[in-house]
Amino acid sequence: MATDLNLTGHALTPGAQRSWWLREALAAEAGAPCPPLARDVNADIVIIGGGFTGLWTAFHLKRRHPDLGVVILEQDICGGGPSGRNGGFASGWWDELDGLVKLYGADAAVTACREVSKSIDALGEFCIEHQVDAWFRKSGYVFAATGPRHEVMCEEMAHAAAEVGVPEEMVHLTREEVQARCASPAFRTGAFMRDGASVQPAILARGLRRVVLGMGVAIHEGTRVERLDAGPVAVTERGVVRARQAVLAVNAWGVDWPALAGRVAAWSSYIVLTAPAPDKLKEVGWTGGELITDLRQSLRYFRTTRDGRIAFGGGGGRAAAKIGPSFTHSVRAVEEAAEGFRRFFPTWADVPIEDGWGGPIDVGPTHLPAFGTVEPGNVHYAVGYTGNGVAPSHLASRVLADLATGEDSDVVRLPMVNPRTRRFPPEPLRSLGAFAVRRAIIAFDNAEERGSRPNPLASAVARMPRRLGYLLGP
Repeated sequence: MATDLNLTGHALTPGAQRSWWLREALAAEAGAPCPPLARDVNADIVIIGGGFTGLWTAFHLKRRHPDLGVVILEQDICGGGPSGRNGGFASGWWDELDGLVKLYGADAAVTACREVSKSIDALGEFCIEHQVDAWFRKSGYVFAATGPRHEVMCEEMAHAAAEVGVPEEMVHLTREEVQARCASPAFRTGAFMRDGASVQPAILARGLRRVVLGMGVAIHEGTRVERLDAGPVAVTERGVVRARQAVLAVNAWGVDWPALAGRVAAWSSYIVLTAPAPDKLKEVGWTGGELITDLRQSLRYFRTTRDGRIAFGGGGGRAAAKIGPSFTHSVRAVEEAAEGFRRFFPTWADVPIEDGWGGPIDVGPTHLPAFGTVEPGNVHYAVGYTGNGVAPSHLASRVLADLATGEDSDVVRLPMVNPRTRRFPPEPLRSLGAFAVRRAIIAFDNAEERGSRPNPLASAVARMPRRLGYLLGP
């Protein structure tokens, strides 16, 4: 299979090394050392997790309240988790209008979307202000239909935007308009969302690390928090942090935290990366830097890089109660992503796929993140990005900073703050159900893509979440 797909180099050994993004970022700037916690310390706020959510929260806290004592505890290195592995899609929520309106109403949905739009622009402003060359490029987002049902979905997304009075945010595209942006033989009609920017995610994460260190935040990498006792007190192997407030910024590792039980499930997502081929990009007309996805439920997402590569995400389908090697070391998942890439870009058959990596994503019951506070009232969380956290994590951090400091603001009144939504069932039903549904959704999508009828059993399992009240699946 690997030979047929022209996989070479690190694509054959997913998980044996860090993502290409993070290797590039660390080679450019390793950053000041942040040794593990080795003693007991006191702080105003302890943040568990050093990815986008944790780093942005620290940034907003220190920018507004420079005298606060803020400590970040990260089990790996900052950016070592999803923040340094994702596709680098800083995208809006206008494609989620249907679900947002169903959950919260039209006015609240538009307000939430506008806040994410502000966060996308804020990423670019941050990069300029702090000289973080994270490849920020706001070129918009193309949704490319690859089947009849997906063409209807593109029409519905544009209609949903018009219904709430923002037709300019999601525009329907003809087949010719899609092909003008990227000439793949798999693409039919589509839709265009102007709220879409690409970033090199690991450079952004490491740049954030540098900035918050300069603001006086204490970061301890290689420090796994074993539990959070009342206080809150973050307990690690070699020391504790006693604080007035705590922030859980743990993404998919939320499955291990009792306070987040039922709010999140862990699925895997994998990315493959081609060798540079800028002339090939010109041949397909994909020179504008647009983000692109298809409309499968098991989403395929792809973008270009500065040196003319294509990063193509998808495949996977792993789900488990504990995050383990299947989330990072699956050659099969890399091959599934590579198969999708080869189908979409057959003229790239002679371009090797040089790298492949994967990791967990935190999936929420509504396909949207939730932010809030759990008992006894001084522990705050953000979970459920469902693979789309680059811009929403910036919004989440604004919410978390205000919750932790007790500030009344517009963002803490957003409908996804302390929402009353359906939760996932307890273990082992959660992980067993997630695995079965994920594989059924992929089988359903693959059958549709081939133009055949989905297996009745796979179809029934794939549709089960929506029948149970979750906003997941077809």
